[in-house]
Amino acid sequence: MAFKVSELVQNLNNAIRLSNSLSKVEIEGEITGYHGPNRSGHIYFDLKDDKAIIKCMMFASKCTYEYKQIIREGAEVVLYGSLNYHQQFGLSFVFERIDDGGEGARMRALEELRRELEELGMFDEMYKKPIPRFPKTIGLITALSGAAISDVVTNARKNNPYVQIVVAPALMEGDGAVREVVRAIKLMDKFGPDVILLTRGGGSKDSLWTFNEREVAQAVFDCETPIVSAIGHDRDHSLTDDIADHHESTPTGAALFLTGEVRDLLGYLDEAPDVLFSLMNSHIKDCRVRVRELTAQVKYNSPGSKLDRRKKELEKYGVTLKSLMDSKLSADKARLDKTKDKLPAFMDRSLKKAHYRKDLYVGKLEGLSPVSRLKSGFSYVSDADGKNIRSVSQIKTGDEIKIRVTDGEITSTAISAVRLSEE
Repeated sequence: MAFKVSELVQNLNNAIRLSNSLSKVEIEGEITGYHGPNRSGHIYFDLKDDKAIIKCMMFASKCTYEYKQIIREGAEVVLYGSLNYHQQFGLSFVFERIDDGGEGARMRALEELRRELEELGMFDEMYKKPIPRFPKTIGLITALSGAAISDVVTNARKNNPYVQIVVAPALMEGDGAVREVVRAIKLMDKFGPDVILLTRGGGSKDSLWTFNEREVAQAVFDCETPIVSAIGHDRDHSLTDDIADHHESTPTGAALFLTGEVRDLLGYLDEAPDVLFSLMNSHIKDCRVRVRELTAQVKYNSPGSKLDRRKKELEKYGVTLKSLMDSKLSADKARLDKTKDKLPAFMDRSLKKAHYRKDLYVGKLEGLSPVSRLKSGFSYVSDADGKNIRSVSQIKTGDEIKIRVTDGEITSTAISAVRLSEE
C-alpha cells in the first residue's frame, strides 16, 4: 500500500521525535542566504559546509540580542535544536541557541577543561608553593626572539644586580609550542633554580592558546619548583596563570615582583648608616634624660634631703602651731573678758534664786517640824528608853511613859492600855 505524502511527512516527523540522536542536535557550518529577520521577527537562513546544505530557522521568541550579534552572512556558527520535516517546505532545522562556530566551540572546550581541572583540585590554594623573597637564581622560560626576555632581564638586574637568570628557550605559539614549553618546564625543574618564571609578551587569543592546553597546565601543576606565570598583558588570562603558584599580568611585573624585595632591602641597607646614627643619637638623648631623672630621684630620696624636708615641715608646723595657740588664747581671753563683765549680774541672779529656794525649803521644813505640831496641841509619847509609842500594844499597865509637850516633858505610869474599836 502506498503512503500519501502527508502520511510520509508525519511518519518522518514522528521518527525524528522518537530518535535520541535527532530530536536534539548540535550542528555547525557557515551561514548563507541570510537577509535579516522577517516581519514577524523569525530568523531564516541556510547552513552549509563543503558537501551539503540545510534550511534553518529560529522563532522570534528565542532570538535574543546576543544571538542577533552572532548571526551574519558567512559566519561560522554552532546551532542547537531539532530536525523538522514540513509538508510544504521540506526538511529544516529549528534551532533554539546559537554560538560562534570557531571561537565559541573553543571557548566551550576551554570551560570544560577548566571545570575538569578544578574538580581535580589544580586551582586549590593548598597546592601553591611559597615564592622565595630573595631568589638568587631565576629560571626563565620564554622565546629568545620575544621582547619578554629583554624586559625580564633588564628589570630584574635593575632591582637586583646579583641575581642569576638561567634561560630555557621555548616556542610560545604555533606548532610544537606545547611540546617545547612542557619540555622546558621539566628541564628547568630538574635544574633546580630558586623560582621559575614562565612568561611571554602579549598577543592574540590564538597566539596565547598554548597556555590553555592541558599538557602545559599539567606540567605547571607537577613542577616541584615554585613557578610564576606572566602570560600576555593585563587583559589576558590563561589556565597557566590560575594553576601557577603566583600570577603577574606582564613580564615586567613578574620581574619586579621577584626582585622588588631585594631592591627595597638594598635601599634600606644604603640608608642604614644614617638611620642607625639617628637612632643612636635619639637613644643617647633618651639615656641622658633618664640619667637626669634618676639623679634627681636619688637626690630627692637621700637621707640629707629627707632630713631637710622634715626640718622644713617641723618649722612650718611650729609657725602654724604658734599661730593656732595665739589665736586660741586670744579667743579664750575674749570669752573670759565677756564672762567677767556678765559675772556680777549673774551672781546677783544666782543669790536671789538661792535665797528664794532657801525660804521655800524653810517654810516646808517648819510645816513638817515636830515642834510646830506640839505647838498645835499635839504631844510626843515615848517609853522609858525614849522609843516612840505609836500603838497600845507597845506598853502594858504599870510601864513608865514620857509625854513631851510644847514647854516640857511629863513622866507618868500607864494605868491601862485599851485598843479602840475600828469602825
